[in-house]
Amino acid sequence: MGFDNILGNLWTSKSPLDERALAHRHTKVVATLGPSSRDPEKIRALIKAGVNVFRLNFSHGSHEEHLANLKNIRSVSAEMGAWVAILQDLSGPKIRISNVEGDFCPISDGQPIELRCADGSLSNAKRIYVETVNPITSLKPGHQILLADGLLELCAEEIHSDHVACRVVKGGRIRSRVGIAFPDSDVNLPATTKKDLTDLDWGIQNGVDYVAISFVRSAEDVLKLRSIINERGSSAAIISKIERRTALENIEEIIEASDGLMVARGDLGLEVALEQLPMLQRRLIEEANYRGIPVIVATQMMHSMITSVRPTRAEVSDIAAAVMSGADAVMLSDETAIGEHPVQCVEYISRIAVAAEQTFAFEEYKLRLRNSDTYTVPDAIAYAACAAANKTSAQAIIACTETGTSARLAAKYRPQQPLYGLSRKESALRKMALYWGVHPISFPSGETHRDEIDSALKTVQDLERLPNNSRAVITGGLHTRVPGSTSVLEVREMNFK
Repeated sequence: MGFDNILGNLWTSKSPLDERALAHRHTKVVATLGPSSRDPEKIRALIKAGVNVFRLNFSHGSHEEHLANLKNIRSVSAEMGAWVAILQDLSGPKIRISNVEGDFCPISDGQPIELRCADGSLSNAKRIYVETVNPITSLKPGHQILLADGLLELCAEEIHSDHVACRVVKGGRIRSRVGIAFPDSDVNLPATTKKDLTDLDWGIQNGVDYVAISFVRSAEDVLKLRSIINERGSSAAIISKIERRTALENIEEIIEASDGLMVARGDLGLEVALEQLPMLQRRLIEEANYRGIPVIVATQMMHSMITSVRPTRAEVSDIAAAVMSGADAVMLSDETAIGEHPVQCVEYISRIAVAAEQTFAFEEYKLRLRNSDTYTVPDAIAYAACAAANKTSAQAIIACTETGTSARLAAKYRPQQPLYGLSRKESALRKMALYWGVHPISFPSGETHRDEIDSALKTVQDLERLPNNSRAVITGGLHTRVPGSTSVLEVREMNFK
């Protein structure tokens, strides 16, 4: 296709600011809640702007603070009639510094600075106190030290009995409890700490929808967490954060054990060469897509908007690339947690995603999935439903589901028609908030299978404002004895007006 044709298609395509396009955005938005965004009115504004999932970051804050945030999210989303999921992000064994005097302090290029083992003291511009590991036994002269996802850099010069003498290579502003990494050292830490287990217990008690496990190394890390969740009778799904080199070496087994992936580019970018990161991101997205589990792209998506009122052109391109390569969701971290413009961040990322979706290469995406429809019987039915929607010129696909599985599998094949996930279970409706293109809708249980199908059709016809004789493809597992199974595939006309 020539450049003139490409430009013409973009010029004549639907504007990304079109209200209907924004309402039918496929890519989901995950926003981290924090001091800048946790009051109820700000939560309301964020949901209105397009947030589908709120992340509670357990690297910061007390259980009391997180409980207040969770209650605010549930209360506001219920008032708005919006199905919003809550993602509990366990901190894991990330190496962090202590709190900083005054919360922030500057360090300058070339200045000396000490690293010490944490003893309850506050860090400052002369001494940084390191938690979790002892820098004296972890570092050697010449080793690189990175803080804040690599924005600040130190170099170890001398190892003393009580501290490591360092030199600042790249200075900046140090924030309390920021991450610190020793990329030249082999620091072997477990994926789940005692704190994580205490935090997980809180999450289960308070009904979080997703649990993100940090610094996953193998499928065993995921399975241990799943065993605890299952024993407690929770339905929380597990998102594995890919941020270690060892995780890449065991990625197939990790994906099989997980309910979703997060491409955590901050820490992953400290473990691999930066130039490899875009290719690794694309590969991780493709692997998650093939298995039909949601994949979130995270870290510095709109980092400049922590203070700026607009994203950079590079950030816009980065978000669009993630969307066009098949990511289910993009995540905002500091941008919404401590940034100055959290609502504007969500508005921008939503519009960027919609614009990128206008040129999503559906045919190329289908080729990538190869024969994945043979993965399971429900996979085959979901694929057939999406194919039937195209062949019959259906205006919608409706996945009637007990657990959300039918909707997730339909989303795997990236249908171009509006995709609705209908369920009577709140846990399933909230989980579907993360699935690509799925619009969760609650509907009452019918006496018969036919009653439930008719209810689903009428609901979607009203929402889409479709005329009579419009077609919809229905798939799902209603009135089955095995929750999570997909057994229905019908093409029906909607005649309820």
